[in-house]
Amino acid sequence: MATLYRCKARTDHVCRCGRVARRLRDLGIEHEEIRVPFLKRNRPEVEELSGQRWVPVLVLGDEVISDSHRILEHLDWLEAREAA
Repeated sequence: MATLYRCKARTDHVCRCGRVARRLRDLGIEHEEIRVPFLKRNRPEVEELSGQRWVPVLVLGDEVISDSHRILEHLDWLEAREAA
């Protein structure tokens, strides 16, 4: 199971966190969503995982992936690998 650390935006259509959440759902990847505070200074758990306080951060098994572009690239790679 994956864990997505994301902002508290109420919809998946206004931020990069939502884009990652939609992609996880599209791929059928079960995941838990942890909504973190809007203020970066109040995100110590994110910093502990990734060394920075920006979201989204995806924990997938032993991998911790930050940055929405990198996360989406990794999910595309997983999808391609499964299709092969």
